[in-house]
Amino acid sequence: MREAPLLKAGLLVLAPDGASVRQTIVFQFNPETLTRQIGPAPGAAPAEADAVVETIRLEAHFDALAATATEAPVGIAPVLAALEALVMRGSDAHLPPPLVLLAWGRQRLQPVRVLALDINEQAFDRALNPLRAQVTLHLRARMAHEFVAGSRGATLLAVHARTRAALAAQVGPQGLEALGLAALP
Repeated sequence: MREAPLLKAGLLVLAPDGASVRQTIVFQFNPETLTRQIGPAPGAAPAEADAVVETIRLEAHFDALAATATEAPVGIAPVLAALEALVMRGSDAHLPPPLVLLAWGRQRLQPVRVLALDINEQAFDRALNPLRAQVTLHLRARMAHEFVAGSRGATLLAVHARTRAALAAQVGPQGLEALGLAALP
């Protein structure tokens, strides 16, 4: 029996209307950890149930010297520039931001906003092009109020929410005995 191919994580950069994929930023090596924090939005009243924010942090590694890397005359500079463009919009600041999706396997395709990057360039060629880097991505999950109802972003967010709910529904009752209880008081 053949083993399933290793899936790669990455970011999909869609047009603002979500109609087409502009870029696919594939993480050359899958991050070993992904840290998520889910909690109340800053400044939100406790009664605001929808005011929950999910932040995501992960470290991606890129290496032009690795056997799996394609030859690039400027090293990994293109992928670093593509990531930087998601934070520093420059002359495109007046346009709607692109729709970015974190692709983390088949069950997790989540609309996110890239908040910040920590880039640690570690090796360079003779022309000082970066050959190896660790990039810590600071992401925030997009929320329903950020999308127009019926838009591609709203649809992708709804699909993500349904997938998450379906996964949560797989955790059924295990019996009180698993918790050392015979019955509820």
